[in-house]
Amino acid sequence: MTLSEALNGMSTMTELELSELNRAVCSELKSRRSADSARKRFLFKAGDKVSWSGRNGYTEGVIVRVKRKKAICDVGYGRNWDVPLNMLTAA
Repeated sequence: MTLSEALNGMSTMTELELSELNRAVCSELKSRRSADSARKRFLFKAGDKVSWSGRNGYTEGVIVRVKRKKAICDVGYGRNWDVPLNMLTAA
């Protein structure tokens, strides 16, 4: 089934079927993000220079500590930001 077929088929689904579809999609997204975080947790170490694009645009920093799904990054000015691992790229 393609994406367009699935989107068109939603109009004929019951509320229960839509709710089940929503749970399945959210579960799949959560597992993919969790797997991505696990890969990146072993890729980055404290002291690595990283970059990311967030609310404040493009930002660079140095990893202070890697947690389970986030890294604490020193962005200068005595400020540390808690950045999700899936947003980080090596700078």
